This record gives sequence, structure tokens and C-alpha cells, in this order.
Amino acid sequence: MMKTRFAVILFCMLLSCFGQAYAVPGYSEINNALFDKSHLKNINESAKLTYKYQKTSYTEGNREDTIVMSVDNIRNTGRRDTQFEFFTGKHNRPYQAMNDQRGNPIFVYFLEFDVHEMDRLTGGEWRYFQRKLRWAMAAGADKKQVEIDYQGKKVEATQYTIQPYVDDPKNGRYKLYAGKYYIFTLSEAVPGEIYQIRTVVPDGLTWDGEQVPLIDETVTLFDYRPEH
Repeated sequence: MMKTRFAVILFCMLLSCFGQAYAVPGYSEINNALFDKSHLKNINESAKLTYKYQKTSYTEGNREDTIVMSVDNIRNTGRRDTQFEFFTGKHNRPYQAMNDQRGNPIFVYFLEFDVHEMDRLTGGEWRYFQRKLRWAMAAGADKKQVEIDYQGKKVEATQYTIQPYVDDPKNGRYKLYAGKYYIFTLSEAVPGEIYQIRTVVPDGLTWDGEQVPLIDETVTLFDYRPEH
């Protein structure tokens, strides 16, 4: 019970810390795309969305897992109720069901996981990395149009990329992760609109997409299954 209460409190804190609940003139495009859009409006029936988690790491080895988001209580306003099974077994993170949602919470939960991983891996403080992410999003992201393969079809998507730590004068304290990239791929053609969240730790401060990263983590929409 304490875990679920903590998860609710943490979720609310994350929403206020990572971004704003509604778009405000002057806010960056990535903030508005992640925090203001009604991602769930294209889900018009109760369904389960399965996201595949994949991690390759030269420091800790590889891991695969799943994240399942259940969506139900479909409303004409575009709001839905969501429930998560975020990882399985010993890696499961307890999150309570969240009702009356417009946006897809998958990226908020992943960023919560990510900053605590940064805390664990660097001996730093998760709130510090959270602030860096928030400021990087406020400053704006590199944006490009891409084509993704979803269920055997090519569909158009928008990709936003930030490097929240690269200009941090204190990044010598966590040098291995100073160049870390966060890449968000969104498409209105996929259920829930958030297709993939990816983080890449390059061997250096830059990555051109060709070199093998030191650490590569992805959360990718893998399956959409209506519940009849």
C-alpha cells in the first residue's frame, strides 16, 4: 500500500517537474509534444499496449523486458484510464492506475526510471539529473521527420533529440554519461502516439547513429491488442 501511495505522489511530482500539464505560449515544441498532446485520443476501445524494453550495455550486460499499458474507460473527451505493469519479476516497478488521462504516461515513467538509474550508476542525485532533463526540454530539441516501421508498414513520425548533460560544467563527475542522448519518436499513426523512447550513451560526447554505443536502451511499441 505504501508503494502505491508513493507511486501516485511521485507521478504527480514528475508531471510538475518534467514539464507542464498544458501547453503555454513560448514553451518548447518538445514540451508541448510530450506534455500537452492528447496521445490517447486515437485509442477508441479498451486495449493493452505492449512496449518492448531492450538494453545493451558494455558495463552491465544486456537485458530485455516488457512494459504493458492497459487503457480503458474510453470517453468522448479523449480521456482514458491507464494502468501499467512496468517491467516484470524483480525489475517490476509498482505504479498505481491513473485515471482521466489525455497524454500517454509511458515517457514519464521511463524518465523516472532513467533518472534513478543515473543516480545508481553515478552515485549522484536523481533530482539533479531530473532538473537537467527538464531544462533541456525547456530549451528545445533537435527535430526531424523520420519514417518508422510499425506492424509491417512504413509510417511518418517526428523525432526529438536532446543531450541534457553535454554542456553541464559538472559533468566531469559523471564523465561516462556526459554525452547521453534522449530520443523521442512520436507518430499519430500508432496507438498512444509514442512509438519509441531511446537513450544512447556514446563513446565520447557525440554520436552520429553509426557507432556502436556504450549503452543503448529502447522502449518501443511492440503490440496493440483490443480487449473485446
